[in-house]
Amino acid sequence: MTDLVITAPGRLEVREAAAARPGGPDDVVVQVDRVTLCGSDYGLFGGAYGGPSSYPLRFGHEWAGHVIDAGPAAIELLGRAVTGDCSLWCGRCPQCRTDRNRCEHIEKFGLTVDGFSVLRRTVDRRYLYPDDHGLRPATLAMTEFFAVVHHALSTARRAAQGAEVLVVGGGALGLAAQLLLTRAFGATRVRLLERDPVKRRTVRGLLEPETELGTPPDPEEIEAVRGYRTMARHARYPLVLECSGAADGVNCALAQASLGGTVLWLGLARRGMLRPDLVVAKGLTVTGSIGGTGDFPEAMRFLAAHEERVSALITDRFPAEKAQVALAAGPEERAARVKAQLCFSDDADASPANVSDIGECR
Repeated sequence: MTDLVITAPGRLEVREAAAARPGGPDDVVVQVDRVTLCGSDYGLFGGAYGGPSSYPLRFGHEWAGHVIDAGPAAIELLGRAVTGDCSLWCGRCPQCRTDRNRCEHIEKFGLTVDGFSVLRRTVDRRYLYPDDHGLRPATLAMTEFFAVVHHALSTARRAAQGAEVLVVGGGALGLAAQLLLTRAFGATRVRLLERDPVKRRTVRGLLEPETELGTPPDPEEIEAVRGYRTMARHARYPLVLECSGAADGVNCALAQASLGGTVLWLGLARRGMLRPDLVVAKGLTVTGSIGGTGDFPEAMRFLAAHEERVSALITDRFPAEKAQVALAAGPEERAARVKAQLCFSDDADASPANVSDIGECR
């Protein structure tokens, strides 16, 4: 197997695997088993990603693998199954002392620097998390986005406890949110809004009993929320998670948050007309959250406790050599997926997820 490199929007090259060896005492060499595709990977391939990025790029920041070589300070990791941060943080700046996801010198694996769409990758051990739970490779490769949601929810734990919570967006982040809210953060009820009818059909069987699936209001209805009394009529949820990555989703979240409520903004909207007036007039607290650094251990414990439930989110698997087929999926095909994985290794995986009809991951 060789490295997969997005050289420009719409262009994926298969290159000879780059040499990988420990360059320092804390370096390890990871052999990659799985890469889970994120919306940002599709965006990078399609040229529509809304955050900082660069080409050419080895993509992939949701992954699992095992350590096959290590520097002298990391020998104990040899043979261990691992996953890792999306964030390449410095550990020295003032922000790193409070939240490494906001590092002043941050880079992002698979987005601004090379990621893990490779056979082997050298990486400093400080960005890795060994698996102490015996997770299947497919499950371990979903830790990153669960850690992202867990990190955001940890800032609003008291608001979630015993509350009815709104989640906007029925993608992987939204589904992870409703699982964590009901099984770890004590929400009594979750309402998840998704506009796309194909995605609604896809996610319907993946919801918790405490989760109600609905359709968001039309953008015109949200646009009409202008007066104070109209704002009060729409305000319902003390905690809202924006997971859609679209401006209409953001405005829906702001409109439906309670007066004085909290909005956790996880989706990365590229452009659109936003409603800051709703933030001010309703006295909202809006918190953006971009990473899961620091919450991987908690996320891994959650995955271990709910592995069968979580594994249902993997709806498609592709051999790594079929990566272009996976990334080139159109909107309707992507709406019918939750999480697709690329398989780089030949290890057996007993995960009950569906297998793509173009090839089986062994």
